Amino acid sequence: MHSRKLIILACATGMFLIALLSGPPSFDATDGAEFAVCGSELQIAHPPGYPLFLMLIRLFSMIFSPLYGHLRLLNCFIASAALIAGIAAFRKSGLEFPSALAGSILFLTAAPVMSQFNSLEVYPLAILLVLTAIAMKDSKLASYASGMALFAGHPISVLSSPLFFSLKKKKWLLMLTFFIPVTLLLYVPLRSGACRIAHYGHPVNLNALFSYFTVYSGRLNVPSLGRLFESLTYIGIPGGIAFLFLAAAAGKFKAERDISSILALLFLSSYELPDPAGQLWIFLLPLSLRCAFGVENLFKKGIIFRTGALILVAVSVLFGLLSSDRREDDIAMRWTLDVLNSIPHDAIYRPVAHDTFYAAYAVNTLKLRPDVILSDPYGNYFEFSPPDPILPVIGDRSVHISRAWNRGESFSLHGLLFNPKEMENIHIFWNRMAIFDFAGSSPDPMAMDIVAEAWIRRMIQEEDPLLKDSFYLKALEFSGTPITRSRIETIRETF
Repeated sequence: MHSRKLIILACATGMFLIALLSGPPSFDATDGAEFAVCGSELQIAHPPGYPLFLMLIRLFSMIFSPLYGHLRLLNCFIASAALIAGIAAFRKSGLEFPSALAGSILFLTAAPVMSQFNSLEVYPLAILLVLTAIAMKDSKLASYASGMALFAGHPISVLSSPLFFSLKKKKWLLMLTFFIPVTLLLYVPLRSGACRIAHYGHPVNLNALFSYFTVYSGRLNVPSLGRLFESLTYIGIPGGIAFLFLAAAAGKFKAERDISSILALLFLSSYELPDPAGQLWIFLLPLSLRCAFGVENLFKKGIIFRTGALILVAVSVLFGLLSSDRREDDIAMRWTLDVLNSIPHDAIYRPVAHDTFYAAYAVNTLKLRPDVILSDPYGNYFEFSPPDPILPVIGDRSVHISRAWNRGESFSLHGLLFNPKEMENIHIFWNRMAIFDFAGSSPDPMAMDIVAEAWIRRMIQEEDPLLKDSFYLKALEFSGTPITRSRIETIRETF
């Protein structure tokens, strides 16, 4: 028993170090900058708000600082806790310790999963809460743990509910504890009125709250094998082979254990995501549980099969760690610094989509370009939000937009930004931009798309046909998603 505790402690420490040392040198390209700003100042993040995660970030910002690198320690600690909770959850499902340990490591080191733990994302907290709910199944705290898994982490955790919901009768007072975590959602209307940077329209009344929660509605579609295949490719071929063989070794389909995998596959094939890799954990968790049973079956068949099982786990772990490595990923910071450096003094910058998160972090946390006024076209961020149509000059300040492809009458692409047409003749210092020096990689397809976007914008403004073609090839080389590759082809034909 003592040696088992030492093994768990060593693996949990290793998980912390892996998450810490494989993280990005700056903020990530997905939601990390947003969570850093919203959490450290208790603002309102995108729906459904993730109040528990934001409050934990706030705690870490008080202990350390609001800098992304310090806040990312939260998910490193969660990685350690998830390893321990994973072993307990897999043991609760009927596995022996060695196979429970193997299954937990297999899951947490899978590339789409570890790439969440080494950044500042909400999914690690959701994973920890689900694993805890599984481990506490049938206990007196089962209802409360189930409520935390469903309401305190991420909404897609509902797909894993067959793993932790129990049909055994419980005392009704204990069952009522399931609804206690729902009160976390009061954070949004209670805090939004006081939020200055990120507020999503200040949803303080029922109508505004409904609008807030339905911001990302309309993404469910008819199931598509192409969409599902695109999501599953982020597991990688070596990892996919390991998962496939170990899952096959588990034997027959068991509804209580495997139904969550079916639900997850249906969801991944039906829901349009800009970042499909981020939500793959909802499939990999029940799949890893099945694989752990496969490991246990192979362990019982003798030394050859035991060795084969260990090799498959080792291959998946090694490939997962290599594929989730973010140490070269400073793409979002490069892009943001290049954009801010290209904005004239005392101007207005109107970022769109994730550029809004980057700008909020750079200006409000890093204190860069205090002379620039930030404006969000959707009225979700910042205090200054002039209505459309946006003028190229407001007062004596020029306006610069990150995306304005349909505003050709007033703005034109100039460098990385859309500037007022009157500023078209200003020289562009392409060679001073750090984004074009990037030669690394990122497990995040959205980050790679940023590099591709930079090259495609440079291609549009290049007159030399040979250079134009080389920039087009660069854009294709760095593109991370099929949508971006299709867009690159369309832009090349247009320009």
